[in-house]
Amino acid sequence: MYCEYHSLARRIQALDLGDYLEFGCGDGTFLKYVLSQNNSFRSVTAVDINPESVQKARENLTEWEVRFIVQEKLPLPLEGDQFSTITLSNTLHHLRDKDAVLSELKRLIKPDGRIIITEMISNDISQAEQTYCDFHAWRAAMDQLKGVYHDPTYTSDEILSLITEQGLTIGKKEILKNDKIPEIDEHEISQIETIIDDLVQDVSQRPEFLEFEKRAWSIKENLRHFGIKRPRQLYLEITP
Repeated sequence: MYCEYHSLARRIQALDLGDYLEFGCGDGTFLKYVLSQNNSFRSVTAVDINPESVQKARENLTEWEVRFIVQEKLPLPLEGDQFSTITLSNTLHHLRDKDAVLSELKRLIKPDGRIIITEMISNDISQAEQTYCDFHAWRAAMDQLKGVYHDPTYTSDEILSLITEQGLTIGKKEILKNDKIPEIDEHEISQIETIIDDLVQDVSQRPEFLEFEKRAWSIKENLRHFGIKRPRQLYLEITP
Protein backbone atom coordinates (compact mmCIF):
# COMPACT_ATOMS: atom_id res chain seq x y z
CA MET A 1 0.00 0.00 0.00
CA TYR A 2 2.45 2.68 1.18
CA CYS A 3 4.92 2.07 -1.64
CA GLU A 4 2.32 3.67 -3.96
CA TYR A 5 3.04 7.07 -2.32
CA HIS A 6 6.56 8.05 -3.38
CA SER A 7 6.57 11.38 -1.56
CA LEU A 8 5.69 9.59 1.69
CA ALA A 9 8.99 7.71 1.55
CA ARG A 10 10.89 10.99 1.31
CA ARG A 11 9.02 12.34 4.33
CA ILE A 12 9.66 9.23 6.41
CA GLN A 13 13.35 9.10 5.51
CA ALA A 14 13.82 12.71 6.68
CA LEU A 15 12.47 12.05 10.20
CA ASP A 16 14.63 11.74 13.32
CA LEU A 17 12.52 9.06 15.01
CA GLY A 18 14.28 8.86 18.38
CA ASP A 19 12.00 7.17 20.90
CA TYR A 20 9.19 6.15 18.57
CA LEU A 21 5.58 5.16 19.27
CA GLU A 22 3.16 3.83 16.63
CA PHE A 23 -0.43 4.23 17.85
CA GLY A 24 -2.88 1.81 16.22
CA CYS A 25 -0.24 -0.47 14.75
CA GLY A 26 -2.70 -3.06 13.39
CA ASP A 27 -0.80 -5.86 11.69
CA GLY A 28 2.38 -3.75 11.59
CA THR A 29 2.24 -2.80 7.91
CA PHE A 30 2.97 0.92 8.39
CA LEU A 31 5.43 0.35 11.22
CA LYS A 32 7.41 -2.06 9.06
CA TYR A 33 7.37 0.48 6.24
CA VAL A 34 8.78 3.18 8.55
CA LEU A 35 11.47 1.00 10.13
CA SER A 36 12.54 -0.27 6.72
CA GLN A 37 12.94 3.33 5.51
CA ASN A 38 14.53 4.91 8.58
CA ASN A 39 16.83 3.49 11.29
CA SER A 40 17.14 6.67 13.39
CA PHE A 41 15.07 5.19 16.25
CA ARG A 42 16.40 4.58 19.78
CA SER A 43 13.37 2.57 20.90
CA VAL A 44 10.14 1.39 19.26
CA THR A 45 6.75 0.94 20.96
CA ALA A 46 3.55 -0.20 19.23
CA VAL A 47 0.00 0.03 20.61
CA ASP A 48 -3.24 -1.54 19.42
CA ILE A 49 -6.51 -2.73 20.94
CA ASN A 50 -6.72 -5.96 18.94
CA PRO A 51 -4.64 -8.93 20.23
CA GLU A 52 -4.93 -10.79 16.92
CA SER A 53 -3.62 -7.82 14.96
CA VAL A 54 -0.74 -7.38 17.40
CA GLN A 55 0.18 -11.05 17.00
CA LYS A 56 0.38 -10.52 13.24
CA ALA A 57 2.50 -7.43 13.85
CA ARG A 58 4.88 -9.46 16.00
CA GLU A 59 5.27 -11.94 13.15
CA ASN A 60 5.80 -9.16 10.61
CA LEU A 61 8.36 -7.27 12.69
CA THR A 62 10.75 -9.96 13.93
CA GLU A 63 13.68 -8.04 12.41
CA TRP A 64 13.29 -5.27 15.00
CA GLU A 65 12.99 -5.05 18.78
CA VAL A 66 9.51 -3.66 19.39
CA ARG A 67 7.63 -3.26 22.67
CA PHE A 68 3.99 -4.16 22.06
CA ILE A 69 1.10 -2.94 24.20
CA VAL A 70 -2.42 -4.34 23.79
CA GLN A 71 -4.85 -2.01 25.50
CA GLU A 72 -8.07 -0.17 24.73
CA LYS A 73 -8.56 2.05 27.77
CA LEU A 74 -6.65 5.27 28.25
CA PRO A 75 -4.32 6.38 29.67
CA LEU A 76 -1.70 3.93 28.46
CA PRO A 77 0.77 2.49 31.00
CA LEU A 78 3.46 4.91 29.84
CA GLU A 79 5.12 7.94 31.40
CA GLY A 80 4.36 11.29 29.81
CA ASP A 81 6.75 13.34 27.67
CA GLN A 82 8.79 10.32 26.60
CA PHE A 83 8.36 9.95 22.82
CA SER A 84 10.19 11.92 20.16
CA THR A 85 7.92 10.69 17.37
CA ILE A 86 4.37 9.30 17.39
CA THR A 87 2.69 8.08 14.23
CA LEU A 88 -0.95 7.33 13.39
CA SER A 89 -1.44 5.97 9.90
CA ASN A 90 -5.01 5.67 8.63
CA THR A 91 -6.09 5.22 12.23
CA LEU A 92 -8.28 8.25 12.93
CA HIS A 93 -11.33 6.80 11.19
CA HIS A 94 -11.13 3.73 13.46
CA LEU A 95 -11.16 5.74 16.71
CA ARG A 96 -14.42 6.07 18.61
CA ASP A 97 -13.12 8.81 20.94
CA LYS A 98 -10.69 10.80 18.83
CA ASP A 99 -10.42 13.66 21.30
CA ALA A 100 -9.32 11.29 24.09
CA VAL A 101 -6.68 9.70 21.87
CA LEU A 102 -5.27 13.03 20.69
CA SER A 103 -5.20 14.25 24.29
CA GLU A 104 -3.29 11.11 25.29
CA LEU A 105 -0.77 11.62 22.50
CA LYS A 106 -0.24 15.20 23.73
CA ARG A 107 0.60 13.72 27.13
CA LEU A 108 3.06 11.22 25.68
CA ILE A 109 4.95 13.39 23.18
CA LYS A 110 8.08 15.26 24.26
CA PRO A 111 7.82 19.07 24.21
CA ASP A 112 10.04 19.14 21.11
CA GLY A 113 8.57 15.97 19.58
CA ARG A 114 6.33 15.46 16.55
CA ILE A 115 3.10 13.58 15.97
CA ILE A 116 2.86 12.33 12.38
CA ILE A 117 -0.62 11.66 11.02
CA THR A 118 -1.31 10.19 7.60
CA GLU A 119 -4.93 9.71 6.65
CA MET A 120 -6.57 9.06 3.30
CA ILE A 121 -9.01 11.75 2.21
CA SER A 122 -12.21 11.80 0.16
CA ASN A 123 -12.01 15.25 -1.46
CA ASP A 124 -10.48 16.25 -4.82
CA ILE A 125 -10.04 12.66 -5.98
CA SER A 126 -10.19 10.79 -9.26
CA GLN A 127 -12.94 8.38 -10.32
CA ALA A 128 -10.73 5.38 -9.49
CA GLU A 129 -10.04 6.88 -6.06
CA GLN A 130 -13.76 7.47 -5.60
CA THR A 131 -14.33 3.77 -6.24
CA TYR A 132 -11.97 3.02 -3.36
CA CYS A 133 -13.73 5.53 -1.07
CA ASP A 134 -17.11 3.99 -1.91
CA PHE A 135 -15.72 0.52 -1.23
CA HIS A 136 -14.21 1.71 2.06
CA ALA A 137 -17.46 3.40 3.13
CA TRP A 138 -19.38 0.22 2.34
CA ARG A 139 -16.97 -1.86 4.44
CA ALA A 140 -17.16 0.71 7.24
CA ALA A 141 -20.96 0.42 7.27
CA MET A 142 -20.60 -3.35 7.32
CA ASP A 143 -18.28 -3.14 10.34
CA GLN A 144 -20.63 -0.76 12.14
CA LEU A 145 -23.44 -3.27 11.57
CA LYS A 146 -21.30 -5.85 13.39
CA GLY A 147 -20.55 -3.50 16.27
CA VAL A 148 -17.05 -2.49 15.14
CA TYR A 149 -16.43 1.26 15.07
CA HIS A 150 -15.36 2.33 11.57
CA ASP A 151 -16.01 5.67 9.87
CA PRO A 152 -15.99 6.30 6.13
CA THR A 153 -13.16 8.35 4.62
CA TYR A 154 -12.91 11.94 5.91
CA THR A 155 -12.26 15.10 3.95
CA SER A 156 -9.03 16.98 4.63
CA ASP A 157 -10.98 19.81 6.30
CA GLU A 158 -12.64 17.35 8.70
CA ILE A 159 -9.25 15.98 9.72
CA LEU A 160 -7.74 19.43 10.19
CA SER A 161 -10.66 20.43 12.42
CA LEU A 162 -10.14 17.36 14.61
CA ILE A 163 -6.50 18.35 15.14
CA THR A 164 -6.89 22.06 15.76
CA GLU A 165 -9.81 21.59 18.15
CA GLN A 166 -7.40 19.78 20.46
CA GLY A 167 -5.06 22.76 20.57
CA LEU A 168 -2.38 20.98 18.54
CA THR A 169 -0.21 22.97 16.14
CA ILE A 170 0.17 21.78 12.56
CA GLY A 171 3.77 22.39 11.53
CA LYS A 172 3.78 20.74 8.10
CA LYS A 173 0.89 19.81 5.84
CA GLU A 174 1.02 18.04 2.49
CA ILE A 175 -1.34 16.14 0.23
CA LEU A 176 0.43 12.98 -0.90
CA LYS A 177 -0.75 11.71 -4.25
CA ASN A 178 -0.90 8.02 -5.10
CA ASP A 179 1.66 7.38 -7.85
CA LYS A 180 0.05 4.15 -9.00
CA ILE A 181 -0.75 4.30 -12.72
CA PRO A 182 -4.52 3.94 -13.16
CA GLU A 183 -5.50 0.82 -15.08
CA ILE A 184 -8.14 -1.88 -15.19
CA ASP A 185 -6.32 -4.65 -13.34
CA GLU A 186 -8.37 -7.84 -13.74
CA HIS A 187 -6.54 -9.65 -10.95
CA GLU A 188 -7.08 -6.80 -8.48
CA ILE A 189 -10.71 -6.43 -9.52
CA SER A 190 -11.30 -10.14 -9.05
CA GLN A 191 -9.78 -10.02 -5.56
CA ILE A 192 -11.97 -7.12 -4.49
CA GLU A 193 -15.10 -8.65 -5.98
CA THR A 194 -14.40 -11.81 -3.98
CA ILE A 195 -14.10 -9.73 -0.79
CA ILE A 196 -17.39 -7.99 -1.62
CA ASP A 197 -19.19 -11.27 -2.33
CA ASP A 198 -17.94 -12.82 0.93
CA LEU A 199 -19.02 -9.81 2.98
CA VAL A 200 -22.45 -9.69 1.32
CA GLN A 201 -22.90 -13.36 2.19
CA ASP A 202 -22.09 -12.56 5.83
CA VAL A 203 -25.20 -10.36 6.07
CA SER A 204 -27.49 -12.49 3.89
CA GLN A 205 -29.81 -13.14 6.85
CA ARG A 206 -29.92 -9.53 8.05
CA PRO A 207 -32.77 -7.12 7.24
CA GLU A 208 -30.18 -4.74 5.74
CA PHE A 209 -29.11 -7.35 3.15
CA LEU A 210 -30.84 -5.80 0.11
CA GLU A 211 -29.40 -2.36 0.84
CA PHE A 212 -25.86 -3.74 1.14
CA GLU A 213 -26.29 -5.90 -1.95
CA LYS A 214 -27.45 -2.90 -3.99
CA ARG A 215 -24.42 -0.86 -2.90
CA ALA A 216 -22.17 -3.82 -3.66
CA TRP A 217 -23.42 -4.01 -7.25
CA SER A 218 -22.81 -0.28 -7.71
CA ILE A 219 -19.23 -0.59 -6.43
CA LYS A 220 -18.60 -3.56 -8.74
CA GLU A 221 -19.90 -1.59 -11.71
CA ASN A 222 -17.57 1.33 -10.98
CA LEU A 223 -14.72 -1.08 -10.29
CA ARG A 224 -15.08 -2.52 -13.80
CA HIS A 225 -15.56 0.87 -15.41
CA PHE A 226 -12.97 3.06 -13.65
CA GLY A 227 -10.67 0.65 -11.81
CA ILE A 228 -9.65 1.30 -8.21
CA LYS A 229 -6.89 3.30 -6.59
CA ARG A 230 -6.24 4.23 -2.97
CA PRO A 231 -6.98 7.93 -2.53
CA ARG A 232 -4.44 10.61 -1.80
CA GLN A 233 -3.32 11.02 1.79
CA LEU A 234 -3.14 14.02 4.07
CA TYR A 235 0.28 14.13 5.76
CA LEU A 236 0.59 16.20 8.93
CA GLU A 237 3.48 16.92 11.27
CA ILE A 238 2.04 18.16 14.55
CA THR A 239 3.63 19.70 17.63
CA PRO A 240 2.10 19.83 21.11
